[in-house]
Amino acid sequence: MQRLASIGVLSIALLLLAGCREEKTPPPPAPRPVYVDSPQFTGTNAYLHCHDICALGPRLSDSPAYAAQLDYLAKHLRAAGWTVHRDTFRVGNVGMTNLRAVKTKSPGTSPPLLLSCHIDTKRGIAPDFESADDGASGAAVLLELARVLPPELSEQVELIFLDGEESFAPRMSETDGLYGSRFDVARRAGVLPRYQINLDMVGGRNKIIAPPSLDTSDFMYAHYMASIRELGFNPERWTVWPGSYMDDHLPYLEAGVDSLNLIAVFTGSSWWHTTGDNMKRICPHSLEESGRITLHLIRRLLGQQ
Repeated sequence: MQRLASIGVLSIALLLLAGCREEKTPPPPAPRPVYVDSPQFTGTNAYLHCHDICALGPRLSDSPAYAAQLDYLAKHLRAAGWTVHRDTFRVGNVGMTNLRAVKTKSPGTSPPLLLSCHIDTKRGIAPDFESADDGASGAAVLLELARVLPPELSEQVELIFLDGEESFAPRMSETDGLYGSRFDVARRAGVLPRYQINLDMVGGRNKIIAPPSLDTSDFMYAHYMASIRELGFNPERWTVWPGSYMDDHLPYLEAGVDSLNLIAVFTGSSWWHTTGDNMKRICPHSLEESGRITLHLIRRLLGQQ
């Protein structure tokens, strides 16, 4: 990682953050900032990861771009000191791969907390579909968390980047979608984490994060709401959805894991599963908020807060 080299580069990062608070139009393109070598979670770093992942093209399961994405993730995880594993499986004639990373000193054991996101791109949208928020944003946050998690936390955390969240059909169903998370739960054969935090669509400009109330235990709800208060986040931007979502938290929840799905409100949106889900939608400030609350929740759940 490189340090920000000048006040000019810092100004670029600040402009990116300020621009994300605009309610209507995205800011004009700015010169690319460099990665920040800081002990704190940095929204600019996550933004750059999101950009670089999207630059690979649509990351469809079993595609060259998906394979390149796995290599990109593995490179940065190893650089941060994580051990990387690839779990391969097939759905019909499509090969799929989940990527996991751990720092545990006790091989064969399951860390108590699983952080997850999906990294596959929805099929059939467009040849240049970036899938920036619905896919890349969660991976970007997890990569930056992997860099900054201190040893007393990272050794109790497992990261998983899931394939096959998206369905083959236009809409997800009970039998089509969540392939990677379902495979991972079955692979663990009952040796499951105690907690899971899933991140999905966490980097959008003017996002509203709203975990589904019907899929959230009282225990995880209490930690989530306490974290919003303690961080001073806007309760209108960090709230709860009065319903349920089919997402990668469900297989773990159904297996008895205390799960929290940090997901943006997307129903009725004009960008979801369209070419509008591109880097113009992504905001370093949004990514930084998502990273900060995830880190805060990790500390709370693991008794470090």
